[in-house]
Amino acid sequence: MNNEEEFLYNNILSSSSSSASSSSSIYQQLQVPTLRKKRKLNGQQRDEATVREKNRMLKLNKAYHQLRLVLPVENKCKLSRIETLRTAVNYIYVLNQLLEVDNN
Repeated sequence: MNNEEEFLYNNILSSSSSSASSSSSIYQQLQVPTLRKKRKLNGQQRDEATVREKNRMLKLNKAYHQLRLVLPVENKCKLSRIETLRTAVNYIYVLNQLLEVDNN
């Protein structure tokens, strides 16, 4: 626990009653992550999870590719993911500004 978390924890402890039921609500208030054992997957489950992750990444890459196609930049293939997102945000901002100028 860092100092801020410890401070919050101590304040909640001092303001609440010391019953056993209040201690569980303290953890809910703090939203302290509980430590759980990592689930072990058997071979087939691991393979299925790998396929799902691969499909997820393919869909994500396709979405980035489609976004790059509509952005007004010269080297569309050269943009990284973060550059693509920043360019898209800036482009939307500029389009919004153009609409506001037209409305006035």
